[in-house]
Amino acid sequence: MTVLRKRDKQIAFRVSEDEYRALQIACLETGSRSISDLARQAAKNVAATGSLAPFGSRTERSASSLNGRVGKVEEVLELLTQDLRQIKQRLGVSAEVA
Repeated sequence: MTVLRKRDKQIAFRVSEDEYRALQIACLETGSRSISDLARQAAKNVAATGSLAPFGSRTERSASSLNGRVGKVEEVLELLTQDLRQIKQRLGVSAEVA
């Protein structure tokens, strides 16, 4: 992503080792390129909304992640069911695959 506006102001703050690890995990969960990008987006959201929960609550993020994983499991199960039906047809088995 190309940055079109020059960024000439800098903000710095220190974090503990645990906070740093949590920020790294948040980068992975949100798709941020870096902790700087994550912090910049969080600060923008707080400035725009006045809310200290810029990315939703941890529970909301966990539920969203879980929903995505359940969806993937359902897709895999559907593919397996289709494969089992094809195998059943090839073998001439009359038992129904659920």
